[in-house]
Amino acid sequence: MRYLGTSFARWRAEDLGLDYRRAFTRLCGWRFDLVRLSTSWFEVDQFGYEHLDWLVHEAGRLGQRLVLTVGMKALGWPEFYLPVRLSAQREPRHLVLHHVARTIERYRGCPQLVAWQIENEPFNRSGPTARTIRRSLVRAEAQLTRRLDPGRPIIVTTFAHFDAGLDRSSSRFQKNWQRRLRLTVPPEREALAVLRRNDILGLDVYRSIGARTQDRSWVARASPDQLESVARWNRVAGRQRKRFWISEAQAEPWEPTRATHGDPVSVQPEEVRDLFQQLSSLQPEAILLWGSEYWLWREENDDPRWADVVRGLPVSRL
Repeated sequence: MRYLGTSFARWRAEDLGLDYRRAFTRLCGWRFDLVRLSTSWFEVDQFGYEHLDWLVHEAGRLGQRLVLTVGMKALGWPEFYLPVRLSAQREPRHLVLHHVARTIERYRGCPQLVAWQIENEPFNRSGPTARTIRRSLVRAEAQLTRRLDPGRPIIVTTFAHFDAGLDRSSSRFQKNWQRRLRLTVPPEREALAVLRRNDILGLDVYRSIGARTQDRSWVARASPDQLESVARWNRVAGRQRKRFWISEAQAEPWEPTRATHGDPVSVQPEEVRDLFQQLSSLQPEAILLWGSEYWLWREENDDPRWADVVRGLPVSRL
């Protein structure tokens, strides 16, 4: 592993009651190799680029290298961050491409930006209405990004194999005739089809996921073959001369209900270290830990265990 990083979103920080500017400055002080920021189209439509401008400028001031996501999807629930006036449309293609172009033109001159992420898990069903994005649109976004900024690589991410049930429910191939004819395509393969040499396949790896129905709640655990699947896609990407990242490694709880968010039943801090060590053994180029806002929030509430575990992991200090 060459790089250790994390992700940060203003809206996730503020949802936990944090001042996003203070939180981001603190996070940059941890000296990660990379921090991934995200463009919320919903936010840009409301406020312009004010919040993202500040984050990018602060990263530049502190010497923090960045990855930036563009498109319809951004980091965290509700996944799709469309302007309200467009939320009922399936894929407002020309408007998506215009939004992507505006974002790239605005930030392509930032020397601390190392890569563009096209959408976020575009080939996984997600959000309140379980939407996906067509490969043709993701490909068009990638082509546009290459034309506007040919010097930087592109990342496309997918939710890694968890178990058979979640894999089926998150697949964009839901119709019975598609399954009977075996026309389903793994999201990893769809992502690789969009990428070119030196571009990056990112897998989001979660080990424990809280779930609930009206009657009960529980924590689902990943199948024993999860890491084997991650290793296989690393090899496939390598054979295609494409790079491989863990774009999200679970480092915060995924609780069945909000009630246990501060006293989690899904993940404990020592499990973050264990997952990092397991993923490091697969030799991805980068591991981006998911949960920075949570660590900062717990630390502000007299529980530094999460922050201590993360700060104890190796960073190359580029």
